[in-house]
Amino acid sequence: MSRKLESIDIEVNERKGTPMPTWEVIIPGKRSIGIIEQEEERYHVVSSKTNHSLYSKTLESAINELLSYFTLHEK
Repeated sequence: MSRKLESIDIEVNERKGTPMPTWEVIIPGKRSIGIIEQEEERYHVVSSKTNHSLYSKTLESAINELLSYFTLHEK
């Protein structure tokens, strides 16, 4: 079963005052879909709804992984 393709507008906001570089990925006006933390040489992604963890090598791939997970499992 395939899903209809749709565009999701997101914002990636850097969080200040955290011990490690951290970004929050949100759908404007709706909700947060996850947090990305830089841990040494990789990025740790945690989804907001299910607290599912993913790891990526770049920030861009971490954002894409989070969006893919959100679209398939949380939407």
